[in-house]
Amino acid sequence: MICCGTNSPLLLPPHEKMTNSAHLELSLEQADLVYYSGDRIRGALVVHVAAPVTIAGVELRFRGAARARWRELGNEGTRKTEVEHEKEEIYFDDRFCLWGKDDGRWESREVLNRGRHLFPFQYKLPEGIPCSFEGPDASIRYQVHGALVRVAGSNISTNKTVTVLRDLDCKRDSEKKSPTSRHVLEDHAERTFSTTCCRPSRVSCSLCVLKRSYVPGETVHADVQIHNMTMRKSGPCRLQLKQLVTYGESFCRPILLEELEFHASVRAGQRRQWKGLTLNVPATCPSRLSKCRVIDVRYCVAIECHFSDSVLYAAVPITIATLPERGIMPVRWSYQECSTLISDDDIGGETNRSMNDDNFRPKYKFYDELRDIRKDKYFVLKLRQSPGVKRRQMVTEGGESRTDSDAVNESKA
Repeated sequence: MICCGTNSPLLLPPHEKMTNSAHLELSLEQADLVYYSGDRIRGALVVHVAAPVTIAGVELRFRGAARARWRELGNEGTRKTEVEHEKEEIYFDDRFCLWGKDDGRWESREVLNRGRHLFPFQYKLPEGIPCSFEGPDASIRYQVHGALVRVAGSNISTNKTVTVLRDLDCKRDSEKKSPTSRHVLEDHAERTFSTTCCRPSRVSCSLCVLKRSYVPGETVHADVQIHNMTMRKSGPCRLQLKQLVTYGESFCRPILLEELEFHASVRAGQRRQWKGLTLNVPATCPSRLSKCRVIDVRYCVAIECHFSDSVLYAAVPITIATLPERGIMPVRWSYQECSTLISDDDIGGETNRSMNDDNFRPKYKFYDELRDIRKDKYFVLKLRQSPGVKRRQMVTEGGESRTDSDAVNESKA
């Protein structure tokens, strides 16, 4: 749905001298270009004309779509081949004629005089569309395109990409099988190494995360324990926050968001324990891109303990929400651009970019300061009932009143 201020442009005072005959500018009321599903995008398409120009019309287009491209190994007879997949899901694609007559062929001729012409508009975003997302070879984008349809030659166009958000409240989590937000999450991993001179030895690790749900800006606290019962020394031990992007039905690509190297190596026979390791949740997309069948996003906290020929790995899933859990009060928050995403496959090599060539990065709600009001509560002592309460009058069904002592005497009789 779109509403325009007028069918003809509003001619404003002449603009400064320009080298081109005309150029476009999209001006939106929302300065940070952040919207929520169901919001209205209000603004104006501004046409700067240096000299009178004949055009076919002025067009505005709103488009929202998800795209993903990935490669999977497939079997073709007796050999394995790499199959490339590409999917697109369109949520809306609406075109509107702001000026002129769009009969499908743009046969009308309109003259724009020299000056600055303003075409106001507003467009209502559909309800329930998924959140904006940018990742390696995947994106969910919402764009506004403006075009000056010319009689001859290529059209003059401009566009802006906006961020569309959708709240995820951990208190209304639809996944009923998942634990509560205050539930402690644990994972344990173990690996056995064979040796030539003695019986097999093993190494184990455990990871404990104190709760499941977090918001950007919050700190993840984790406890780690590693028991090295082998004859070899381990490599670096790292705590990681990962984004797990699922392409299509099953292909998953892990993306490293935050990493903490908490120990250089664990010696042979050594047992170490670390409490209160922390990772900060950056500005990032919330978990589960609802109503998107092309991409899905999950998160996990993981530990990696490296050895010469293998990696000991343990991970627990967490939820990144947009609204803090009950008892956490936001003091200050802002919209921040998402951090640069690094895929695990790209470490040490070239980082994959989004499918689009430009460097657009969506903005997400980031909590600069959170306050746990549960620590500020006053505890009220529950005292015994005073004798005066027991002497209150009891009203009978017939309207007569009697004291508690009378009722006790009757029961004794």
